[in-house]
Amino acid sequence: MKFYRLPRVLYLFIIATLFLGCTNDDNQPDMVSEVQMPNYTVIGENFQSVFQFNYDGTLDEGELFNLTAESNVNREYLTLRQVSDLLTFFSFAAGSFSAIQRNYVSGESTFLNEFYTISSERSVTWGANSENKLFLGFFSPEGSTNYGIRTINLTTDEVIDLIVEFNVNDVFEPLYYGNRLLITFLDQQSNYKLSILDTDSNTIIRTFDFGKSVPSILINKDGDMIILNGNSASDYELTLYDLQTLEVIQQERFSINRYFSAGPIQSEASIVNEKLYYLNLYAQPSIIPFGPAIYDFITKENIIIDMLSVVQQVQEEIGLDIELTAFDYNDKSNTFLMGYAKLVDEETLKGGIIIISEEGRLIRNTNLEFAPTRFIKN
Repeated sequence: MKFYRLPRVLYLFIIATLFLGCTNDDNQPDMVSEVQMPNYTVIGENFQSVFQFNYDGTLDEGELFNLTAESNVNREYLTLRQVSDLLTFFSFAAGSFSAIQRNYVSGESTFLNEFYTISSERSVTWGANSENKLFLGFFSPEGSTNYGIRTINLTTDEVIDLIVEFNVNDVFEPLYYGNRLLITFLDQQSNYKLSILDTDSNTIIRTFDFGKSVPSILINKDGDMIILNGNSASDYELTLYDLQTLEVIQQERFSINRYFSAGPIQSEASIVNEKLYYLNLYAQPSIIPFGPAIYDFITKENIIIDMLSVVQQVQEEIGLDIELTAFDYNDKSNTFLMGYAKLVDEETLKGGIIIISEEGRLIRNTNLEFAPTRFIKN
């Protein structure tokens, strides 16, 4: 999400024009005993506030936090980054960028007020962070397309600028993990590149050139980097790298009928036990935009969950149309989590979480006072 785009917020307002109806909240089906209920944390919002909801699957209990009231997180925040337990909400107002950092486990919050004021020297296109540094992707100087990174050390207040590439055509979302900042962009010749910044030394340690193939990036549970290098024909080369040494651990080719965008796809896919759990996109026009799917690297089988049927079950239970808003695969419980929004009336936006088994069975629908927008990795 670039700093000057607000698709998440606008999306929630678009929902308001799509559907109206009545509500019924006594609608949770019985738990299926053989399926372990997941623990999860989700962020979302209604028309008034931003919320965090923690669910304990063992106790079947949830805890709700109003982040607007507790941490002053504005609904108009630009983007959300996660580094371990630290959530950073970037915002922009009165010509300056600010951020609110919240430990989603302890609830402790820190305010970073006006850490950067805009100027004619550079145009900021994204923000990211580590535990003690902020990173700004920018174009500089004025009128050029030279792509750089500004690092702000929150401990020492030191500011360092570094040019990544001269004259780029486009830039994509960054990804920080383990003192590595992964920066994907399209160069002057429209070739896709990925630069790896060592955030300790503030040096580019390697730049990958993928040509016309699109690199999509994941970090697995072991902290290794996975690059899905694909094209419009949906043929992919998967390469697993040690993120610290950048040595190749494994390579494999596969094919699925799904286009992944350039840059990080942590919210769209994960790889666990030789399977790719991913967000399948439905051909439009469809009454739902997406749903879960599984690709097995061993059997080469691709399983598409019947999300339309699941949505219809939920809509029958609650008496309202719903709009899907978020996706996650929970590897501890082997379940898919789908967030949705439901418009009760013109002034009341609510939502819920749908839990689905790998076989595509609806396990649980949990009603919430807000529409989920992002599941937190824990």
